[in-house]
Amino acid sequence: GASDLFLQVQILRLLRLLGTGNEKASEEMNDVLATVATNTETSKNAGNAILYECVQTIMAVESEDGLRVLAVNILGRFLLNRDN
Repeated sequence: GASDLFLQVQILRLLRLLGTGNEKASEEMNDVLATVATNTETSKNAGNAILYECVQTIMAVESEDGLRVLAVNILGRFLLNRDN
């Protein structure tokens, strides 16, 4: 994966733009979004920034129900984090 935080954020924003209102594009990116959401390291703020963008993208595109559940679980972990 790309180690450049800003590049990853921009790619996720691009995916969000491409997938909004486009069922075919959204379907194609489901696996990528699932991989990013499950494999991103959350011990540093950079990982949390990527996860936040990933959650926004999942909720904006026409993603699968299981992926939306994963996004909601990530948001729950954000809320439980004492590092506010």
